[in-house]
Amino acid sequence: MDSFDADAIQACIARGWLDANDRLSNAALSAAEKPQLYKGSSEAAKANSANKWSIGKGSTMANKKDFLRELRLQLAESS
Repeated sequence: MDSFDADAIQACIARGWLDANDRLSNAALSAAEKPQLYKGSSEAAKANSANKWSIGKGSTMANKKDFLRELRLQLAESS
């Protein structure tokens, strides 16, 4: 991992996205030459939101406890 270069990786990913976006919006290209654009359906979003990680409000943990309440209790105990 000594030769890991985060900036180079970010630049490579950005170039890939920019290239794909340019090809997608290029009117001179045929539909077969353009990249496919993923459009999620609202049905898929509804199906994926009904899992154990999305119980109740946004601060509810998987064990159904309120994260913010638990955090406040732990902070009060440590003071």
